[in-house]
Amino acid sequence: MGDDQLRVVYVITAFVAFAFLYRRKEAIQHTVRQVATAFICAVIAFFVLWKLGLRPLVAYIVALIIGVLIRRAQPRRSRYISPRTKRQAIAKWEKETGQTFNRRLHELDHILAHSRGGGNSGDNIQVLTRKKNRSKGARSRWRDDA
Repeated sequence: MGDDQLRVVYVITAFVAFAFLYRRKEAIQHTVRQVATAFICAVIAFFVLWKLGLRPLVAYIVALIIGVLIRRAQPRRSRYISPRTKRQAIAKWEKETGQTFNRRLHELDHILAHSRGGGNSGDNIQVLTRKKNRSKGARSRWRDDA
């Protein structure tokens, strides 16, 4: 394979990865922040323990344990949808359909499921009937259209 062909393969691969991961950007950002925090704390712990006289291997193992514990102690991503976002999604739906939102019949739904990395922003929230929302589950948007 020539250099030009290899570059084309890299560009296509990057485009596909970006398109796939863009919808999950909130979950990815949250995870990167958590891992970076744990890593920085572990590095600081390593240098402090090493300077206090522990052997480097022991300091590394203790710092690794500290990093894992910090990562586990950090809070999970919130499923909370702000009242403003709810009002905006309902208003948008009412304007598009001409129907009135009824809490007994309709529910707010994540277009890309929260469990699959979808966020709580207005562009990922929609109004669905209760029956449709419950049958949809956590399937991705592109699978629903097929």
